[in-house]
Amino acid sequence: MHGIVSLFTTYLPYFILVLTVLVFVHEFGHYWVGRRFGIHAEVFSIGFGPELFGWTDRNGTRWKISALPLGGYVKFLGDNDAASATHDEALSPEQRKRAFFTQPLYARAAVVFGGPAANLLFAVLLLTGVFYFVGEPYSPATIAVQADGPAARAGLQTGDELVRLAGKRINRYEDIQDLQFLYPTQPMAVEYRRDGKLLTGEIAPQFCERKDKYNNIIRYGELGTDQFIRPSVGGFAASSPAEAAGLRVGDVLLEIDGKPVDHFTRIPELIGNRAGQPLVVKYDRNGRLAETTIVPEADKVTDCTGKETVVGRLRIRPERVTELRSHDLLGAVGAGVKHVWGMTNMFYTSMGQILTGARPVDELGGPIRIAKAAGEASFIGWTAILSLVIGVSVVLGVFNLLPVPMLDGGHLAMYLYEAIRGQPLSLKAQEVALKLGFALVIGVSVFVTFNDIKGLFR
Repeated sequence: MHGIVSLFTTYLPYFILVLTVLVFVHEFGHYWVGRRFGIHAEVFSIGFGPELFGWTDRNGTRWKISALPLGGYVKFLGDNDAASATHDEALSPEQRKRAFFTQPLYARAAVVFGGPAANLLFAVLLLTGVFYFVGEPYSPATIAVQADGPAARAGLQTGDELVRLAGKRINRYEDIQDLQFLYPTQPMAVEYRRDGKLLTGEIAPQFCERKDKYNNIIRYGELGTDQFIRPSVGGFAASSPAEAAGLRVGDVLLEIDGKPVDHFTRIPELIGNRAGQPLVVKYDRNGRLAETTIVPEADKVTDCTGKETVVGRLRIRPERVTELRSHDLLGAVGAGVKHVWGMTNMFYTSMGQILTGARPVDELGGPIRIAKAAGEASFIGWTAILSLVIGVSVVLGVFNLLPVPMLDGGHLAMYLYEAIRGQPLSLKAQEVALKLGFALVIGVSVFVTFNDIKGLFR
């Protein structure tokens, strides 16, 4: 019930804001390309249904905001509907020159492609701005290996640097995390560097399903690896027993009860189930050795098998290892294109896995899930909102390129047929295709909305 209340009180305004911006970008892509070919746009609408307010520009285009904010459209001259599915033949010779359906094939294809291209370009531009003014997040692909985990069984060791995983080049630790979500059960070939030597192997990930703090289900392949981080104190959580025992930011942990602390994620392994029991911790502070006694606090954790155990926590945070790499303008553009290409590849790969049954269909989400994600991002801050806008813009672009009638990709598929055969599909075939496409789009919309509603009650 709390999720439903939050949907309307917190999530919905951010959802409408994000969707309005991205729909405008998409439809403006169609509009802008159409204008380049001299095609007249009669209506540019954000939303469907009755007009709430609007204005007519000097070119005769009616710009309006409509009542149902779940999409939008550009209606070009000669189109009888917003989807350009049927045409008005009763036009004057002058009007026909400016109508969409009378344009050459390449012009019509360019106009249709303009919408998805605008979304992808918008994502590239946003990422370019972030990478140019702020920097590109980068974490070294050096790993810490958990005892008895999949990576350890594959022969990897702490300090190894991953070079390739599942056939994909690894440039930073974030690339490893992306592949864990993309291939949660599939064995992955791995190439890594150890002491200057290039070694190979195969990791069989353990499927893991967890819930985040917003009750979203997260599925991924547990590799038994962590980011290699020095065992240095970067900060403290509230009511930290380590801070109470005298540790300070910058202290480097050396031993816990006589056992060496090789890296930060080794700390919970050394504490284990000794919550509530005093531990002697040796540390280095500015080159001086010292020790203190800390009593870890108890915390419940659930592993990938669903088993719940009690572990001890020092309530300390690691030092920051992710750096922001600066770029000149050209480098920022290149990094933006690379990231959008990676997100595009992940989308189509995930869709293929869902269609083949390799991924569960409940991972498909719709407007309610986007609204929920927008609300959650608002609690985190502007960086999370920006990341959501970029991600949804890419999804909106690549989803519309799917060869499904009623979507931009469906129109492009029919234009491809026309280019190959030298003539368009028959009107009857187009009508059948559009009806099937409409039924498919509506069916998928109902299904993903049902998935979203189920998620609210988890």
